[in-house]
Amino acid sequence: MRSLTLRAVAVPLVAVLALAALVIGSAALRVGAADHLDAPTVKHDGRTDINDVYVFQGQNTANTVLVMTIDPLAGVLSPTSFRPGALYEFKISTNGDAVPDIAYRIKFGGVQGNGAQSIAVLRADGSANPRSGAGGKQIGKGVSNQTIGLNGGGMAWAGLRDDPFYFDLDAFKDFKAALLNGSLSGLASFCDGNTHNFFAGVNGVAIVLEVPDSALGNGTVKVWGTVSIDEGGALTQIERMGLPTINTVFNHTDATKDAYNRATPANDVANYTDDVSFVAYLIQHLLGIPELDAQAHGAAVAATLLPDVITYNTHSLADFTALNGRALSDDVIDVALNFTALGTPTGPLSDCVANDSSFSASFPYLAGPN
Repeated sequence: MRSLTLRAVAVPLVAVLALAALVIGSAALRVGAADHLDAPTVKHDGRTDINDVYVFQGQNTANTVLVMTIDPLAGVLSPTSFRPGALYEFKISTNGDAVPDIAYRIKFGGVQGNGAQSIAVLRADGSANPRSGAGGKQIGKGVSNQTIGLNGGGMAWAGLRDDPFYFDLDAFKDFKAALLNGSLSGLASFCDGNTHNFFAGVNGVAIVLEVPDSALGNGTVKVWGTVSIDEGGALTQIERMGLPTINTVFNHTDATKDAYNRATPANDVANYTDDVSFVAYLIQHLLGIPELDAQAHGAAVAATLLPDVITYNTHSLADFTALNGRALSDDVIDVALNFTALGTPTGPLSDCVANDSSFSASFPYLAGPN
């Protein structure tokens, strides 16, 4: 995916990247990327801001791993801890309707003198109401930075880790600045031999669960993460994430970004199809693709990306190019650019940045903090 540099791409590709930068630009200038710093509410407290969600096969191939990274630039923009009183959730639909049938709920206590926090892991399903609330059966408890065994099998871990996301944010910023001055000179920043992973050496906090496939129904699941806090005496969802870049790319105002984070995936098709399909359509329109074909492309992209959840077959390896789960090392930016613009997960579009993290083959998998 990185063998073709920007200088070798035909002129129509310039139009594709120009539009991509227009779409991404303002968010990129604010460090928005996969989902980092994506909306006003979560910017007030990075401990409530989901960076990314990952779903992949465990070292034990009969297990599935769920990872939620939180807190952009932890230790720089906000504390290296979780927000006490906040509710962090992995929500899972087992029947394909994007309505949660299972919720793993993680709660943290206050930060102790040594930096540790108590952790409680709950599972809600059936009468425990995985759709809302903070209840459920406690399946594990412990403290941060230690592996916690879970009743029914599996384990949990939470603490500070290297942020596994990678992206050439500086190139996008250069391109956007030039574009605002009516120039495409910023294109030279891509794949020019001076590529830079903005997230190299950056930390975030992470929650990692590994559970038996049988606990998820032994089939195909749809997964997303949420964060809820007390607002006016009511537990309120203020953040969510499934696929990378959806909120940062397809929603363009602070109001729509906040509203998106408070919405539920089951309503995404009805509420956001027009926004997603128009961006994909417009790229192909600028490329000179026939109108009906461009419209069909936009509709196909929206139908694939919505609802905003990670779909994963628990009997397989994660492969983001097939939109099956998301592994820690998957190059999601290259896939997102190519799929949105060209309708294929692989192709000539790339930010030419490679993964910099040294992942572990065993739990909790993420690289240690920097």
